[in-house]
Amino acid sequence: MVYQGINFGRVGVDPGRGEPASSDLVIAAPRGDRAAFQELVQNYEMVVMRVALNVTRSPDAAQQIYCRVFQDAFVSVNRLNPGSSVFIWLYRILVRHCLEHCRRHPHAIGSDCSDKDFGSRLRRAVSSLTPNERVIFQLKQYQGLRIRTLAEIFNATPESVIKSLQKAQAHLQRQLKADVRRPLQT
Repeated sequence: MVYQGINFGRVGVDPGRGEPASSDLVIAAPRGDRAAFQELVQNYEMVVMRVALNVTRSPDAAQQIYCRVFQDAFVSVNRLNPGSSVFIWLYRILVRHCLEHCRRHPHAIGSDCSDKDFGSRLRRAVSSLTPNERVIFQLKQYQGLRIRTLAEIFNATPESVIKSLQKAQAHLQRQLKADVRRPLQT
């Protein structure tokens, strides 16, 4: 599926975290080099779209988050230090926008959700998590980020990230068990 120039068929396929930015890009982009900034965007655009789509379950909402992330990145790129991790910096911007979306749309699960399959029930259960738990769960389970990386992105301790993941998993188990007891809607 292609939507406004983004091939969603490719979004979920590439498991990478984007190419590591060269130190030249990190130095040039904050100095106003648009080509360097464009290369940074190209290195991370697929992962930003994948996370936004996983969190929102909506191509329109994912596109909006994608645009806001890179707008904010462009505005704040001059604050990026040469020794900084572009990955962490960009993920912080992405997480802020995903959390904002989750707070504004606490139970948005996309239009493809029905009661007929486990995937739909899981998406509904994930959408019922708190915004922080939802985004942490998504980043851990679907992006494969490590606990320490999540802690750095969220400016939290690894222990608090683990606690959020445990709460999310317990909530999902309860939701899915409750769903199993409910009769299927046809």
